[in-house]
Amino acid sequence: MAADFVQEIQIPDIDIDIPDISVTYSGDASQASKHSEPSEDSGLRIFSGEIVKPGVGPGVLIGETKVWRNGKEVITDVERVFPSGAAVAMTPEVSSQPLSLSSRLWCAASSATMLTIGMGAKFVLRCANTTIIHGRDNLDKVFSETNTSPILSVINHHSCFDDPGIWGAVLRPSQLMNTRRMRWGASASEVIFTNKPLETFWKLGKVVPIVRGWGVDQPAMQFLIDKLNRGGWVNIFPEGKVMVRENIERLRWGVGKLVWECERLPTIIPVLHLGMDSVLPNPANESESQPCVIRPGNLVTVNIGQPINLESMVKELKQKKVEAMEARRLLSEQIQSAMERLYQETKLLHRENILKWLERWHDEIDTTPSILT
Repeated sequence: MAADFVQEIQIPDIDIDIPDISVTYSGDASQASKHSEPSEDSGLRIFSGEIVKPGVGPGVLIGETKVWRNGKEVITDVERVFPSGAAVAMTPEVSSQPLSLSSRLWCAASSATMLTIGMGAKFVLRCANTTIIHGRDNLDKVFSETNTSPILSVINHHSCFDDPGIWGAVLRPSQLMNTRRMRWGASASEVIFTNKPLETFWKLGKVVPIVRGWGVDQPAMQFLIDKLNRGGWVNIFPEGKVMVRENIERLRWGVGKLVWECERLPTIIPVLHLGMDSVLPNPANESESQPCVIRPGNLVTVNIGQPINLESMVKELKQKKVEAMEARRLLSEQIQSAMERLYQETKLLHRENILKWLERWHDEIDTTPSILT
């Protein structure tokens, strides 16, 4: 449920029988089909019968229909990773057809998984740490029974524990276990979908495999758009990777695609948080592995902003018949502006929360050495 930590690195040599792939390549994966013969200048190579380019992360090769890491194909087929009918059953708008036994069992297992992991995350952030939530009413409004529109939440990415951590802290148990209303997410296929047990775990948590660097037209994006069209909730990290900066990094255009291609304009909820990188720190450098031990005694601030209204902008872009790529860019930039404003607001709130937190700790504990009393 959380993406991995990524830094800018060089792709090292990998132990598979292909030519050197250290040449860089820029462009969409779809452009690979235009090269009948890969050349040194293009940076493209042939592997397993497909034209490939280096992906994000060490040893990753991206083809037109498949992706490999260290010579092993990673999971990219989103639809077939769920039992027949199960993915549709876990959305608000389901067909009247009765569910198969395998679908019912999958939904029950998914509900139990999300409740268990969510409550564990709630204990970590609300008991072992202190989490202060601002703007909860903004989320409660969109989850009211009167709101039937799809929901798209966009959240900054400071830690590999952001999801399930943040949603475990914010949502009630009844919301965590509601398979139809609980969020759909996406995480790096080449990192967390590496074997069958992990694949099953993430799928039960309504997380689908997405390949970084494969573009906005990959299967995972189409899958998420379908879930929005069915009135579901999709949560994404539009920065694309874990980054702790003083502001919001440039958003990937995939968030614009989700808005632009959704049949009904989703309710867009921006969420900003600070302090999660203290709960689960990130690697200090690219040679260090990701820490796995949750740390207690930290303060986390979560700020849920007002919904971002893009209705008039979407209508205007469609009236002007703007190209899809340009529309995605403009919508992504508009969402980024809203998130940057919320980020500045959250930083001020976080400072205030730290001061109040320290004052409360000081007032409740006798800090004077007993020998002087």
